[in-house]
Amino acid sequence: MADAQVKAGKAQQFSESESKLIAELRVQLPEILQDAEKVSEKPVSKALWGVELLPAEATERDLRIDVILAKFIRARNNDLKLAREMLVNTLKWRAEFGVEGILQEEFPKDVFGNVGYLYGHDNDGRPVTYNFYGGLDNKKVFGDLDQFLRWRVQLHERGMQQLDFVDVADMVQVHDYEGVGLLSYDKFARAASKATVQLMSDNYPETLATKIFANVPGWGETIFNIIGRWLSDETKKKFVVVSKATAPSALAQRIGNDIPEKFRAKSETADKTPEPTAADSEAGLDTDNNATKTKTEDASAQGTATLSAPAPEPAHIDAAEALPKPTDTAKEQQSAAAVADSQPGPEPATVTAAPEAGVAPAEPNDIISETAGMRLDDCTDPKEENIGK
Repeated sequence: MADAQVKAGKAQQFSESESKLIAELRVQLPEILQDAEKVSEKPVSKALWGVELLPAEATERDLRIDVILAKFIRARNNDLKLAREMLVNTLKWRAEFGVEGILQEEFPKDVFGNVGYLYGHDNDGRPVTYNFYGGLDNKKVFGDLDQFLRWRVQLHERGMQQLDFVDVADMVQVHDYEGVGLLSYDKFARAASKATVQLMSDNYPETLATKIFANVPGWGETIFNIIGRWLSDETKKKFVVVSKATAPSALAQRIGNDIPEKFRAKSETADKTPEPTAADSEAGLDTDNNATKTKTEDASAQGTATLSAPAPEPAHIDAAEALPKPTDTAKEQQSAAAVADSQPGPEPATVTAAPEAGVAPAEPNDIISETAGMRLDDCTDPKEENIGK
């Protein structure tokens, strides 16, 4: 039976060339699921992010499948062979990692209660997650790497559950760097970062719309100025990097009034809903201006943001935890590393703040590794070596 014509949502608009690629990949779905079953040690689900990939025969075409397939195609630069391979590997990973049951798992509140939570939506209906890097006991949070990764995946899956893949197909993340120092990126954070970069970029392509870096320390501006020179315009336009002084106005502009009390202007806090407690964040409660509902959270402490906005100031991405891969090509990253090696410090005109006294600056490869979390989707050639690993 031919698919009936259905009205497409805002997230279901594709170019003619994209539609052709999506149609070609969609025809391969039965074989893709079979391939995933062959290589997986556990049964593979035929659903991805709540959408059945092989629905029963219906009178209408489920365009949500097209939206999901488009993410894998874009993440592999429109290479159908690589997109198919990525989808097979994602289905295999989900089966073996046990993602389908991860929302029912419980994690210690004293470890993860204040690390991140889901809160409200932006003006376009996207779910927003908040991740906090300052004041963490890195050994306690990241020391058990498997536990941390499962918690992070659960958080991201809760956010994915709020996407309808009709009008809303991606999320917003806010990363709070208040209290982060140059020494925050220790061996525990570094190991968690590398593991999460790989996991998120391989299995959650194109799921972040904007990434806002808030309350960044002044010394971070110098490092970000260095990295910003080698980022593509496509990547930079997804970043919003703001100082503590401009964070309330920047978040109000980008997200709206549905933000935690911490990020509101002082004059507005009296009439707003209080931000979630540690218990709320662990229980998966999503607080908005109307009610506190059990909702989903986002699993990664990473996401994308915009440098091109006039209000935000450039700043540092010194993550104390995992950040996903960028969409920039591997060659672009390698070029950045080469220039960073030959020019260990920024040119005088770009230096806006000096590192803290007595602290050695980050190595170039460390900088690139940390900033690999700027985008969740990965368009690099998987055969090329990733910088910063």
